[in-house]
Amino acid sequence: MKKGILFAIAIMLISGGCEQQQKKASGFKGQLLLSVDFEPNVPLVYKFVSERQIMLDLDPSGKYSKDRKDKGATQSMSEKLELEIVYRPIEVDPYGLTTIEATCKSAKVTRTGISSKSQGRGDAAEGAAGRSWTFKVTPTGKITDLSALENLSKELGERAFAASQKSRIKDPDMIMDFIATQWDIWDSIASIKEPLKGLKKGQEWDSKLLAPMPFVSKVGRDVKYQFVGVVESNNVSCARIVSSYKPGAPPADVNMPYGGSFYMRGTFGFLRGYRVLSIDGSGEQLYDIKRGLIKSDIQHYKAEVSASIFGLGSDTIEPNIEINQTIIMTLAK
Repeated sequence: MKKGILFAIAIMLISGGCEQQQKKASGFKGQLLLSVDFEPNVPLVYKFVSERQIMLDLDPSGKYSKDRKDKGATQSMSEKLELEIVYRPIEVDPYGLTTIEATCKSAKVTRTGISSKSQGRGDAAEGAAGRSWTFKVTPTGKITDLSALENLSKELGERAFAASQKSRIKDPDMIMDFIATQWDIWDSIASIKEPLKGLKKGQEWDSKLLAPMPFVSKVGRDVKYQFVGVVESNNVSCARIVSSYKPGAPPADVNMPYGGSFYMRGTFGFLRGYRVLSIDGSGEQLYDIKRGLIKSDIQHYKAEVSASIFGLGSDTIEPNIEINQTIIMTLAK
């Protein structure tokens, strides 16, 4: 019985892919079936960029800074993580679970204006370079086993701590950005509630994603996807899926890469009580219908955050923090 159901699903997905070839720029009508497809022994290479511009106002009321520039009440900073990941199908099963080996070919972090004395170790997220992990994925994009990725993220988390010190001091890192790019890669497809019914033009559906931040916290965003139609991109028929974001709980299955008590080094080490006041943004994804893969994806949101700092008498200042975040995924080959 189970094999029969899986075979029926596979036939619907395959036939759906054939139908897409006939529905091009002349206009999409009907329902679109989207699947996540891999060819045996054909690796896919993606490049990821997660970067943010940060504006920090330590005295938004102006109470303590008459000349705000001279007093240094406002600060601007940025950080960027660049990744190149190769996804190699190990075992392809179009009727069930496909096993994928992901290998991080390169990982680079650059920063401006964020103080950190990492003693030459570099950002902990850069430790992903050269590392591999495996996972399984369904034809509808649901990842069923992320234990290897979680173990890797915990290893990276240990790299973020300074060695040979009595107290645990954590350097700034972009591990949560690494997790955010890899945890729910096909979320736009996997979160469709009834994928075998196909998508109608204008159809909307909801999901949840991580919202990586420059401070230690597991922040989420509620996502609303919409299928707006089929477009041509470099002679490739693509489903265009747009998204919008607002504050929400993070995905329940995501864990922090480090635990226990510790101190945070650098700019965000002297702030506490972070509160995400707002998240607002949008994104666009182009999904190659014939090949069953993401061609490009860009997400952008602005977050407003408040936090407390003690240091001027007994008063508490709540600095304004504005974060402009962009996450980009691009098929390299």
